[in-house]
Amino acid sequence: MLIKFGIPVLAALALGFGIATTIILKPEQQLTDSPNPPANTSLGTNTVAGLGELQTPGEQISIGTSLAGIVRQVAVTTGSTVKTGDILFAIDDRELTAQLATSQRALEAAESRLARLHAGTRTEDLPPARARVAAAQVIVDRNTDFLERGQKLVTSGAISKEEVATRDFALRSARADLAEAQAHLTRLEAGAWAPDLAVAQSEVDEAQAHVARVQSDLARLIVRAPCNAVVLRVDIRVGEFLQSGEAMRPPIVLGAAGPLQVRVQVDEEDASRILPGAAAEAFIRGRERIRVDLKFIRIEPRIVPKTSLTGSTTERVDTRVLFVLYEVVGSPQRVYPGQKLDVFITTQP
Repeated sequence: MLIKFGIPVLAALALGFGIATTIILKPEQQLTDSPNPPANTSLGTNTVAGLGELQTPGEQISIGTSLAGIVRQVAVTTGSTVKTGDILFAIDDRELTAQLATSQRALEAAESRLARLHAGTRTEDLPPARARVAAAQVIVDRNTDFLERGQKLVTSGAISKEEVATRDFALRSARADLAEAQAHLTRLEAGAWAPDLAVAQSEVDEAQAHVARVQSDLARLIVRAPCNAVVLRVDIRVGEFLQSGEAMRPPIVLGAAGPLQVRVQVDEEDASRILPGAAAEAFIRGRERIRVDLKFIRIEPRIVPKTSLTGSTTERVDTRVLFVLYEVVGSPQRVYPGQKLDVFITTQP
C-alpha cells in the first residue's frame, strides 16, 4: 500500500518542488538602455551620415626649426594662446653670437680701408714727394752738363769715348729717377684710384652681407608664432637637441584661433548626393549625445583614400571619401580638436 501510493506522491512533490524552484530562480528580464545610444537626427530621412573630426580653423600648423641645436627656452605650454610674433621656443645661440662678433670686426676693418681710400693723400706726404722731384731734377741737370762737356772734350782727346758713354748712362738713370719721382707725386696729388675704391667697396659689401646672414640665422634660432593660435601640443624640453626639419614629431603643433570646424568624411558612393550649402548637424560620441549645430563652409573637390584609422601613409584601406567642411555654430562645452562626431548631412531626395 505504501509502495503503491508513496512513489507517486513523492514524484508529485519532486515535480512541484522543481517547478517552484524554476519559477523562483528564473531571472527577471528587463530592457536596459544602450550605453551609447544611436543619434537621432532632426533633419529628416534624406540625409547622409559621415564621420566628422573637430579641428581648429584651417589645418594644424606643425612648428619646427630650420637650424639644429640645443633648446634654450620653451615659452609656451599646451593649451596656451599665442599671438602673431610671440616666442614659442629658442635654440642656443652662443656659437652664432661669436660668429657675429667676428663678422662685425671684419666689417669695421673693411670700412676703415674704404674710408682711408676716400680720404685720399695725406697733406703731409706731398712736400717730401715734391722735394724728391726737385732733387731728381738737379741730378738730371748736373749729369746733362757733365755729358755736354764730355762730348766737347772727346774731340780733343782729353777724355775717352768710354767716359762719355758712362756720363750718358748716368744721365739716362737720372732721368728715369726723375720720371719715377714725378709719377709718385702725380699719384699722390690724384688721390685714390677708382678701381681700388671699387675693390674696397666690394669688400665692405661682402662683410655687410656676412653680418646680415649671421643676424638672420640668430633670428631664426628664435621660433615665433606665425599667426594667432592655440597651442595644441608641446613635445619639446629645455636641453633637448632638436633636429631641423623634424616632420614625424613636430616640437609644437598650433591650431589657428577662431570657431572650431568639422571635417566630415563622406563615402564616395554618397558623394554625388552632397550639394553645396547642405544643412548638417553633428552629435558628439559618448553617453551624452550632445548636439552641435553646423554651418556649411565648402566641399573639397577631390576623393581621397580614407586614413582616419591611424593616419599612417602605409595604411591600406579600400574606402575613399569626400571631405566636407563645416563650422561649429556657437560655443558648445566640452568639445576639443581631434574629437570624433557623428554628422548627418541633408541630401537631395
